[in-house]
Amino acid sequence: MTYDVLLTKKGDKFVARVCQWPAIVAESDTEEDALHKAKASLQSLLAGGQIVQLEVDIKPEEHPWQQFDGMFADDPDWEALQTSMREYREEIDRDSRED
Repeated sequence: MTYDVLLTKKGDKFVARVCQWPAIVAESDTEEDALHKAKASLQSLLAGGQIVQLEVDIKPEEHPWQQFDGMFADDPDWEALQTSMREYREEIDRDSRED
């Protein structure tokens, strides 16, 4: 299996961090030794355990405004309100261009 390792220099030391395993950080005087230590730590971790998958059922929270969804669906004045707002916005836009 291949793992991504972030190799950085901190002062006069090299630091290797296994990206998929944030707990594994190795520091050494050389790049090769830092990578070797990171690999050894990763092998030790994986040899002593196993990777399993857990499925967690989480009920998403209802959006606080969801209760209002569709509340104007059957309102006979809804289209008139929309038309009135559109006309007002167009009027405001015309006035702002004239200034």
